[in-house]
Amino acid sequence: MNPIRRKKIEAEAVRTVAMMILSGKIKDPRVHMVSVHRAEISEDGKNMRIFVTAICTPKKQIKVLAGLNSAAGVFQTTLSGKLSLRIAPRIQFLWDEEYIQSLDESLRLTRKPTNPD
Repeated sequence: MNPIRRKKIEAEAVRTVAMMILSGKIKDPRVHMVSVHRAEISEDGKNMRIFVTAICTPKKQIKVLAGLNSAAGVFQTTLSGKLSLRIAPRIQFLWDEEYIQSLDESLRLTRKPTNPD
């Protein structure tokens, strides 16, 4: 797949998934307050991984991912129609640990060191 087209598809996937969640098109009660960070589509265009986070406990995190993955077909249909894709990519939602680590690192760097005295 052309790298420029791939980036456009990934950007549109993030935008579309976020709008579908925010607008309430996904009726699953497990899916709320979800932040969509990035998407990665495979070279052949058959698989797409979408990375998300939410402010919740680890137990709730599992429920959020289960809700999103159960609604993956709705996202697939919408994306393939909106992007005029021949093959609707199989969507998998994953927790974005990389984003969380970058936030932790940013917080660590911005905190002032405490004086032990």
